[in-house]
Amino acid sequence: MQMIDKTISMLLAENPTHGRVLHSLGVDFEEHYDRSLAEVCEVFKWNQKAIVKAFEFENINIKPTYEELKICSLGELIAFLKQSHVIFIKECLPYIGTLIDKLKGPGSLITDLKLVFPLFFEDFVTHIHEEEDGLFDYIKILVGIKQGKVINPLKKLYRLKEINLATIALDHKDEDEMKSMRALVAELPVTEFIMGLVKKEFQAFDQLLRFHAEIEDQLLFPKAIAMEKQIWTEIMQQSVDN
Repeated sequence: MQMIDKTISMLLAENPTHGRVLHSLGVDFEEHYDRSLAEVCEVFKWNQKAIVKAFEFENINIKPTYEELKICSLGELIAFLKQSHVIFIKECLPYIGTLIDKLKGPGSLITDLKLVFPLFFEDFVTHIHEEEDGLFDYIKILVGIKQGKVINPLKKLYRLKEINLATIALDHKDEDEMKSMRALVAELPVTEFIMGLVKKEFQAFDQLLRFHAEIEDQLLFPKAIAMEKQIWTEIMQQSVDN
């Protein structure tokens, strides 16, 4: 059976990520659960070929590998990490939130999930903004100094002297933003289809976040610390020469 002829329930059973595609297109899959993808396309006046391509594209793993990122510059690493942030905030977490809202039942676990997730989402977004506005901006300044684009490097670095990359890197390794949510989702029974989707989507997001943290811990921080050290060595050498 071709994808376009499969029902939404069949597509979700094959690959829960298809639900994220539907959600991004503004489709509540529960309302169209027993309809074929062709019928949904007809309802929303979509081009069938374009929608099938969207589903197929979602199946392709376009994430760069660790080895590919290993040879990237600091600027390229930051670009990858910031793009990941956009995907986390605009796609992954809103979809998980929608799934959690669909959970039904009198149990305290579901109530706790519905209470905790919005707080987790808010804290996560705050953390992302702080990381981009603090750490990433500082590293971009280091790159600018290394490229000779900063007129007075010593003055610039002195103004940012409160930033300690080594300390930030050490603290970052101990961070686990997912701990409380991971514990709650792990307890969620799979007695309903939506519960299974919540668990699978959350686990997929958890894996993405682990990879993200690995890139920061093993590539971004070591490269940035090495560049910072080199810059200070060059500044001190220039002071001696003068």
